[in-house]
Amino acid sequence: MIKLLLILCVFSQIKEINPDKKWEIEIVTKKTEEYTLLTKNQPVSFVVEGPTYLKVYTRIPWLGDIKGSQLYKIILQENDIDERIITLESEKSSVTKDKKGRPLSKWRSFYIEVPEGLNKYKVINWSSPNDTILLKFKYESPKKWTDIPASDYKTIIESIEEEKIVKYYELKKNEQLTLGINGPARLKVISRLNYDEKIMGEQNYTILADDNGNVKRFPLKCYKSQTIQYKDRKKIVPSNARSFYVNIPKGWHNIKFSLSGTIAQSVSLRFQVEKK
Repeated sequence: MIKLLLILCVFSQIKEINPDKKWEIEIVTKKTEEYTLLTKNQPVSFVVEGPTYLKVYTRIPWLGDIKGSQLYKIILQENDIDERIITLESEKSSVTKDKKGRPLSKWRSFYIEVPEGLNKYKVINWSSPNDTILLKFKYESPKKWTDIPASDYKTIIESIEEEKIVKYYELKKNEQLTLGINGPARLKVISRLNYDEKIMGEQNYTILADDNGNVKRFPLKCYKSQTIQYKDRKKIVPSNARSFYVNIPKGWHNIKFSLSGTIAQSVSLRFQVEKK
């Protein structure tokens, strides 16, 4: 009897639906996650045994009908000695709410590289729109990226980031910068718009990547960095870092980058490829 039912299931098909009108739906799986509450009056402290990596996921409550993006800042203290400021930017999530139906931002994250032994950390809410930041901790290693050099450029510009010198390539308006790269590869482009004394507030800009006539546009939005500065370039201030990714097909490619859609005179670019 069971065998007969299976045969009927295989050969039984709906021959015709009338009227055959379609309605597409998207199935969203409900998944509950717990976050730790971080407020301006109550820092969060924890101890981690290393060596390991800890990924910190963050969200903020999205109160009111706010358009665009919101900034929030976290101070991370390690063993009561080291301290760094983490600036995050997010926008309203279209799919994530709390259990009472209140909207939240999209998640943003950062990594903590935990050294050997027991290490004490404190996370402080330095600045947030609604006095609250949500935190979730997960043991997760970051992807490994390595810097690669541009093949045709005019100026190298250096930034000071967490007491390290980081090299960028300056790309001016109406000029091009060329990167030679062998595919297949996943290319990460890190960009910082260069602010002068006339540029204020949030800015938009677009990076164009021309791979032998196949032009891809990457529109970006930024603000002036409050923590990063350039070495020996006091007249310009870098923006926060904005990244995008380019999938490089098999073979050799000379990708020409250019800058558009901004009043700024130049942008700084850094290139990385994902280690396999």
